Amino acid sequence: MCFAAVCLFCLCGFAAVTDDNAVILDFGRQQVRIDDEILQGGWFNYDAKQNATNSKTLQERAQNIRTARAFEMAFPDIVSMLNKIIPAEERFPDNGRVVFHPHAEERFTVTGQRNGRRVNRQKLYADILTRLHGKTEGKITVEYSAVAPMPEAEIVRKIVKRGDFSTHFETNAPRERNMELAVERFNGLTAENGAEISFNKVVGRRSGERGYQEAKIIINGEYVEGIGGGVCQVSTTVFNAAVRAGLHITESRNHSLQSSYVPLGHDAMVAAAVDLRFINNTGAPIYFETAVRDNRVSVTIYGRGKGIGVHYKLSAEVTKEFDPAEVMDSDFAVEDAVLKDFSAHPENYDRIITQNGEKGYAVTTYIEAYKGGRLLSKKTLRRSTYRARPTKYKIVRKTPPPATDYSQ
Repeated sequence: MCFAAVCLFCLCGFAAVTDDNAVILDFGRQQVRIDDEILQGGWFNYDAKQNATNSKTLQERAQNIRTARAFEMAFPDIVSMLNKIIPAEERFPDNGRVVFHPHAEERFTVTGQRNGRRVNRQKLYADILTRLHGKTEGKITVEYSAVAPMPEAEIVRKIVKRGDFSTHFETNAPRERNMELAVERFNGLTAENGAEISFNKVVGRRSGERGYQEAKIIINGEYVEGIGGGVCQVSTTVFNAAVRAGLHITESRNHSLQSSYVPLGHDAMVAAAVDLRFINNTGAPIYFETAVRDNRVSVTIYGRGKGIGVHYKLSAEVTKEFDPAEVMDSDFAVEDAVLKDFSAHPENYDRIITQNGEKGYAVTTYIEAYKGGRLLSKKTLRRSTYRARPTKYKIVRKTPPPATDYSQ
């Protein structure tokens, strides 16, 4: 490695240079030569305080130099040269890689740490001066100081719980199995800083071939049987944990009907063409720990601390309500003649409710940031519409009262 611009000559291999006026520095990977040639060319403009350096050899300059500070003043050209060489010879310590063990007593460990090294400049300056004073001969072996990586305990201590959330569900074996399959894909997941997490990419396709079963799903405002029912509860739980962890939500959608396991505006549905996405904007990796246990889906996100007293949450504002309609239940179809008679003589029929209606809502969802009890910001995340669920009924013709027998 040669620096001709500063009149520095590197030595190939370890061949000695027999020149009493030269100083040979052995960096281990390379040797470099310093002699009076470095002073030629006038590439330093010295001020009045440094006039003593002009037109003097390295040995002449060194005669009255005894300290490292004085060395830097007398030999700015050597220091400048070393500043170009030394960074390539030094090495930052490697803090290793964090290994995540979800649900373990010791959740985080560190592996692959390695010491760095730094040139001992004070010793190097002193050795060069001693050599220039003629008190030593031969090359100078550059000494390095070991630079230890950050202690494992300190690395682990910086990883804290950023946010968590859980939702409750009623016992239903197929639905619970679907949630287990989805949540397992997040358990132990690590996302680097700047990465965007896609729920659909992490969980993958929900199909019978992958073990998913039929359970209730919402399609067009109706509950129907479908493969993967329950996965939206997992996405909703992940969504709320991500908000509480302070992550940047880039995509979230509401269900067409309000969910039973979270308040209005707090849900996040997923489907083949609908995703939940968010970005790790924390400046450090984040780690997911998830479980389905005791009729609860839980998600915890670990990472760098948010700051003392800082926390995030969702809030929702209902901006409009929609009353449910009343419709005849199609599961109890009747003949046209019966419908006509019911319209003309409703008193002859009993009207039986088969599904209680629910109001619909227009909702605005916000993400709020707090420090302690003080609101720092309130940002609109999305506007959602939840359909009203109609009241359904069937009609049954009343049984006429029995005739009274007056013959007795």
